[in-house]
Amino acid sequence: MNINNIKNLFRQYFIENWRTDLFQFGILAAVVFFAAIMSGGSNLSFALFVSCIFLMIYPERLFRNLHSNSPKIHFLSIPASNSEKVVTNMLLANFYYVVGLVLASALGLALAHLYLLVRGAEGISLYSFMGAEKVFSIYAMLSVFFFGSIYFRRRTTLSTFGVCLLIGIVWSMLVGLTMWLNSLVFLPETSGYTYNWNFGDTDIESRLAESVPYLFSIGVMIYCYALSFLRLRETEA
Repeated sequence: MNINNIKNLFRQYFIENWRTDLFQFGILAAVVFFAAIMSGGSNLSFALFVSCIFLMIYPERLFRNLHSNSPKIHFLSIPASNSEKVVTNMLLANFYYVVGLVLASALGLALAHLYLLVRGAEGISLYSFMGAEKVFSIYAMLSVFFFGSIYFRRRTTLSTFGVCLLIGIVWSMLVGLTMWLNSLVFLPETSGYTYNWNFGDTDIESRLAESVPYLFSIGVMIYCYALSFLRLRETEA
């Protein structure tokens, strides 16, 4: 990969998109501000939800020129390789835009804190409302929509969301069916035998159970970004 090509891709992106990004960061700061005031700083779930919405839509913006004829030719003719384009957009999505959302949220919280103090309230308690597991899950979600923005041709965000929803429904049905069948096998009414569904009774099992969400999120990220490279290569061909 050529570093100069990546620099040029960054330069082109910021020239074309800095106003849109600044506008979206401002919207998020306002949402966080009003959500913090309404809840007194005790519940920021809505602000986090809005941030996730922005993250889901952002990859579609990065690859919006890939799915229409004239812009597609322009995008593919940019003097940069397939790998350089994907890496640049990965850095934009995973670092630049995430940091921008965090800073916008922090600005909204700071303004809300000052507002509550002026009104005589206690202000906002600074505490961690997002654990590491949730951060990994959000990055995994971002990788899925990143791949979807390359794979689908139209309405990439909605298409990706629809497929994820369908997979979630099917998975839930399979899990429910499996648990029901196991209950028939291991919980016969006449035996009085009770099956223990509890996991993590030992330290090793507990650590393994705690690591599963992280490993799953990492696996999803590796899988989706690898497919993104392959899919864009097919598009170029």
